[in-house]
Amino acid sequence: MPFLIFLKSFEVLLYEIMSWLVFYPRTLWRAARHPLRMMKRSEEEVKLPAADQFKDLVSPPIFLLLTVLAAHGFEIVLVGNSPIIDNGIGLASLVQDNTSLVMFRLIAFATLPVISAAFGVAATRQPLDRVTLQPLFYAQCFATTPVVLLCSVASSVSRLPQDVSDKAADLMLAAAAVCYIGVEAAWFSREAKRGPVIGGLWALAAFALSALVLAAMTLLFAGT
Repeated sequence: MPFLIFLKSFEVLLYEIMSWLVFYPRTLWRAARHPLRMMKRSEEEVKLPAADQFKDLVSPPIFLLLTVLAAHGFEIVLVGNSPIIDNGIGLASLVQDNTSLVMFRLIAFATLPVISAAFGVAATRQPLDRVTLQPLFYAQCFATTPVVLLCSVASSVSRLPQDVSDKAADLMLAAAAVCYIGVEAAWFSREAKRGPVIGGLWALAAFALSALVLAAMTLLFAGT
């Protein structure tokens, strides 16, 4: 009986993993093309029973995780392992292999949607708790993940020896920042039911805090 239960669990897990090959590209395409529409859908679907959520998409947190994994694989193929693994100084000693590096990057990048979601709760004048934060966090994962992919690719490209690689990386980072702030400004304006100026200010504030947190984590784990 325990073996049959294991087989059934394995069957469910295998199907779920293989379904990502179909639904991940669709989710990435829709999130990149219609981020506001996807954010609105996410907020609505989180309120449904678990079985009815994201039937034709990858759920937002899994979407972020798969993107971090894909970006990590791209880095290994393009330029090899990250220097953080071989650094071993300070907090960087906690990152000893690719698995721990992926976990670190996932947590680091997840600070963007959680900070923006917390700002979103404040902008809509709701009490901050697990119930009010979750729908906005899921929505923010859809907005953040394509930007995470672009920034990760830019970071890998910047490690190439060619001089043009730095310029290409800078362009990708600038495009990611502009697109992210633009989407966030429109989202805050819609959620708070305020004008574009107020939405832009909320977006800039959330982006500034997220950038500071990411910069601090990067410095701490860089061992410098």
